[in-house]
Amino acid sequence: MDKYPLKKYPIVGACGLNCGLCPRYHTEGTSRCPGCCGTDFWQKHPSCGFITCCVKKKGLETCAQCSDWVECEKVAKLLDSANYHDSFISYRPLATNFAFIQKNGIEEFARLEIEKQALLRHLIDNYDEGRSKSFYCTSCQLIPLGKLKEALADTETKITEDIGIKEKAKLVRAAISNVSDTLQIDLKLRK
Repeated sequence: MDKYPLKKYPIVGACGLNCGLCPRYHTEGTSRCPGCCGTDFWQKHPSCGFITCCVKKKGLETCAQCSDWVECEKVAKLLDSANYHDSFISYRPLATNFAFIQKNGIEEFARLEIEKQALLRHLIDNYDEGRSKSFYCTSCQLIPLGKLKEALADTETKITEDIGIKEKAKLVRAAISNVSDTLQIDLKLRK
């Protein structure tokens, strides 16, 4: 096996994170993360226990594909810590991500992640006034895609060309916040 393998889906972390929805994945310049085992990953992240076992030893995209994950101490510890800690991205969806991948497969999970990424890219490109990228990343990760699309579509009907970027961002953020409040989803990262 290659010492520095590349994954087919670097947007999906070996540990189950939504790497393609992380603010660092959508950063320009040298601090940009290429996703899990993406191009130039090994220069930025020289070691990761999940990758060593999952990708290097077993040739999998994610631990959720492993038949031994239920007995895995490393996965159990991660899923436990996901209940109370985040980093650049929320760890709250890990258990749900694992369950979805096991039921529907990595290809379907990646397809949905790509759809979420497209919405996130639209939000960043059109409604980021320089302070909203992390908020949009967390929103795309935690709020169901359909609900997020509905809120955005409704808000976009109210946005006119003469509105500046700060006001556009304010309107979009308010609509997303209303959805998260209705669904009782806290969009703050737990650090």
